[in-house]
Amino acid sequence: MIDIVEIKVKAGNGGDGNVTFRRAKFVPKGGPDGGDGGDGGSIYIKVDSNKATLADFHNKQIFEAVDGEKGKHQNMTGASAVDLYIKVPEGTLVYEIKDDREVLIGDLIKNREPLLVAQGGRGGKGNVHFKSSINQTPYEYTEGTPGEEKTLRLEVKLVADVGFIGMPNAGKSTLINILTNANAKVGSYPFTTTSPNLGVWELAGGKRIIIADIPGLIEGASQGKGLGYEFLRHIERTRILVHLIDPFTENMDEDLVQNSMKRYDTIRTELKDHGADLENKPEIVVINKLDITEIKNSFENIKKAFKKEKKIEIFGISAVTGEGLDKLSNKVQEVLEKHPNKIVFKEQKPVKIYTIDNIPNRRMVFGRTKKVSLEERRK
Repeated sequence: MIDIVEIKVKAGNGGDGNVTFRRAKFVPKGGPDGGDGGDGGSIYIKVDSNKATLADFHNKQIFEAVDGEKGKHQNMTGASAVDLYIKVPEGTLVYEIKDDREVLIGDLIKNREPLLVAQGGRGGKGNVHFKSSINQTPYEYTEGTPGEEKTLRLEVKLVADVGFIGMPNAGKSTLINILTNANAKVGSYPFTTTSPNLGVWELAGGKRIIIADIPGLIEGASQGKGLGYEFLRHIERTRILVHLIDPFTENMDEDLVQNSMKRYDTIRTELKDHGADLENKPEIVVINKLDITEIKNSFENIKKAFKKEKKIEIFGISAVTGEGLDKLSNKVQEVLEKHPNKIVFKEQKPVKIYTIDNIPNRRMVFGRTKKVSLEERRK
């Protein structure tokens, strides 16, 4: 899954103003009629509900808008360029990279206006603006301003209500398949899931929610071990977490109660080490695979241990047989109602550093105009 890319955007330059004079029969000395230049195309980023990843950016990382046209005669303004729209999946974060610093400038979620990321240059002024009582034939004009040029980092964070987390082979993919009729790959070996799976879960009463199955986490995932570390960012948006635990071990000497506690603590540590306040998200802890006799027989002891040591209630299910899913569905709906708001990341305004080349109204401040040379006039 391609969910992080870096791109460069270059807005179009504004067209230059024109230097022309009216030429008509019986009007031997027509005045200036050079038109203004057109504005350059701006670049926007917008959500496309048909996209799920940033794979389209794998072979294209540079986006340039068209320049505005030069001003025309008869005081006609040159055509402004068409704006360029870059389409991304819902949930994409847009960072501006400048001076080795990243600033979040947009969090693109559904039904939001397109995000302006590079402003097109303004068209220059034609010589008609420079006519005065002492200068009846002005040859001055202004050039169009350059369009903005930026380096951006795009990062997708899935928009889901519930995130399913747990160690490899905990049964997350099996559960999402039975809840949503999805077609997530399952297997009796770790790391079957290599990218997040999304599905729609219909709760009691017909309410539909989006759930995400995150690839299995292991100890050290927040530092880059295993596969799941790449996708921890995707549960930052989820409103709640469902923590799936498989207590079973092939070593029959290990206690299933202690094994469940140990696996729970491992994932909790990774959530905390990742940051982004993941460890404080509302969490529902679920013991899976009650269809296995040893786990079913130990479930009550596991439940008591979690109640005593962790002060939390746990649920027991079987993702294979469907046992306990009704209770889990009711609990998920109850917790979601207490946390109705989707996670939206706070945007920042990048610090604008002005130079002699991009200061606003620089031509007005410094009188920077351009004059047509004698050679150009003869042409």
